[in-house]
Amino acid sequence: MKRRHLLGAAGAAALLGAWALRPPDRGHPYEDYFAALNRLLRQEGGGLPQLVIDLDRLDANADLLQRRLGGKLPLRLVTKSLASGGLLDYLARRFGVQRFMVFQAAHLVPLARAFPMADLLLGKPLPVAAALGFYQQLPSYLSFEPATQMTWLVDSAARLQAYGELAQALGRRLQVAMEIDVGLGRGGFATPQALGDALQGLKNAQMPVRVRGLMGYDAQVVEAPFWIGQARAHAESTARYRAFAEVLQAFHALLPGPPLLNGAGSLTYPLHASGDSPLNEVAVGSALLKPGAFDTEALAEHRPALWIATPVLKATSGGLPYLQGVQGAWQAWDRNRQRAYYLYGGRWPAEPVAPPGLAFDEGYGRSADQDRLQGSDGTALAVDDWVFLRPFLSEGLLGDFGELRLLRRGHLVGRWQPLGNA
Repeated sequence: MKRRHLLGAAGAAALLGAWALRPPDRGHPYEDYFAALNRLLRQEGGGLPQLVIDLDRLDANADLLQRRLGGKLPLRLVTKSLASGGLLDYLARRFGVQRFMVFQAAHLVPLARAFPMADLLLGKPLPVAAALGFYQQLPSYLSFEPATQMTWLVDSAARLQAYGELAQALGRRLQVAMEIDVGLGRGGFATPQALGDALQGLKNAQMPVRVRGLMGYDAQVVEAPFWIGQARAHAESTARYRAFAEVLQAFHALLPGPPLLNGAGSLTYPLHASGDSPLNEVAVGSALLKPGAFDTEALAEHRPALWIATPVLKATSGGLPYLQGVQGAWQAWDRNRQRAYYLYGGRWPAEPVAPPGLAFDEGYGRSADQDRLQGSDGTALAVDDWVFLRPFLSEGLLGDFGELRLLRRGHLVGRWQPLGNA
């Protein structure tokens, strides 16, 4: 009898121990910031999914970026991460710059039209046919002058040759920057020797091509393994850049002026701004909106400024088809499955952030039409409330929405169009 009592007590203790290990209830009502935004969108949101830019946070990020650069490193705005004419114009005016890094061929003519004084630098090498398309589509009435305002990116001797032949065929002088590999391994000239050979070939061929400078992207630095460390990775990357720059100096006759030494990016600009750097220009975009993929220690002071907002179409129990018999036990074990919410739209590259405790229901699957989130009763969501998601990236996202809604001090104050939209 005593043995049975002991076994029973042990079993009860095991069950209590297992019960204590159940997932915590992560659901909570909106924090004040999102509660106010929910009330605002219930009144003025129009009931449709939309992107919201918090201008106050955008300004704070811009001020932080400007303080860190401190006038030591000129800024070039990255258009793929800020792909709205209104947003780019706002930031260009705020920073007093007309320098843009462009990744999409479809953005070139709209940028030349919107910013006739712009300095455009390609952020990736385009097929020569895409470059030809730009010259064919560029309206003749624009004051934009590609010979001095457009810099194509070249990553190999073969592409340099192709752009030289394009220049000859068009009867135009083209301007290029040389992409160099400073450790990322994504392409570009792999060694200073390879760069020197290509430049010597260009000099010998006497093609109508000018070399503006270099572009080297060092995103690998923030992913350096522990046995390397970020400081050493940054030092090695900058040393590689300097070796390429020394080669470029030997071909000063090919340059229209002092060489452009572009590099960094949102992930690594703080390293170049705070220490010794070979760069004379940094390219930054995402740090100004800070989507989720940019939650790094170096960007900890930047604040998220971009949200996907979408209304709740349906609020139901968290049941799944064919599992009704175990649903009660499952929900008792995991209270975060107590409710299911179906959104207007979905399958965005984003994570729900408000109200807290929501998550995509992987057991149900994702939907681009009515994405399903699960949460506990603590989320206190109702039909026509709004769910807020934080994008992982802003690049490629802005064009998926017809417009951007602008938030300023708790009020919706305007709309911006994605780049290229009328």
